[in-house]
Amino acid sequence: MRSQPFSPGDLPDPVRDRLRGYSTDGRNLRTESCSNVNLFTHPMPTKPGLVLKMRDVRIRPQEPDLLTETVALTWLRDKLSVPECRCFHVEGDTQFLVMTQLEGVTGIHPDVAGDPERLVPEFARGLREVHALSTESCTLDWRMSRFIPWAEGLIESGALDEDIPEGETRTFLYEKLSVIKEAVPGEEDLVFTHGDYCLPNVMFKEGKLSGYIDLGYAGVGDRYLDLVAACGTIRRNLGEAWIGPFFEAYGLEEPDPEKLNAYQKVHDSVFW
Repeated sequence: MRSQPFSPGDLPDPVRDRLRGYSTDGRNLRTESCSNVNLFTHPMPTKPGLVLKMRDVRIRPQEPDLLTETVALTWLRDKLSVPECRCFHVEGDTQFLVMTQLEGVTGIHPDVAGDPERLVPEFARGLREVHALSTESCTLDWRMSRFIPWAEGLIESGALDEDIPEGETRTFLYEKLSVIKEAVPGEEDLVFTHGDYCLPNVMFKEGKLSGYIDLGYAGVGDRYLDLVAACGTIRRNLGEAWIGPFFEAYGLEEPDPEKLNAYQKVHDSVFW
């Protein structure tokens, strides 16, 4: 995978065709994900920017691949304000996803994060909107009945060996997973979940939440999967004092502390 500026001419033909007329400065806008991200702009201001993601499927297999994100974006079209998928292509071990750029800035932009009294209710409203979606036709699954075998497979394959402390074996990871299995309630409160509902993954325009990005972990799961992610991002970016107002605005004034603790373990294990 490229980590340095690149020439769009090096891209596969189907991807390059979708980007025809667009240009990029070649900067990799990747944050914590292993996918490389480049923004392409068009000289005609009426044409939306395009975002190109590139992912080597051999790297960090615990992260969702771009096909999963493509499926999520396709399913969510006309349901939520999300990027429009323009092209998905696979070349060797590399996946390419071209999608439209949403207008606005993320929730960690100073213009937004500097006004938490306005931001937090909007952040909560956005999550209510996500969780209100019908899951009837959704094939993306983050139920615990799917998560546990998925995590066991990752451990067995050796994909998570780099996370084993020195002197330990894979038993260490299996024991962590066993703790999760014991902590998670048997009955799940299933909704459509964003999967990584944090401030960098929501867009704001004129002070209002205007869209959602980075949906590779989206799917049917317990609402607490999103609630613990929301708590973490608020704590990091705004401060502990804003977690209570977030829950109040979401409509859950007394969150279940045991479920928060249990799904925090799930969240941490997904990102290991």
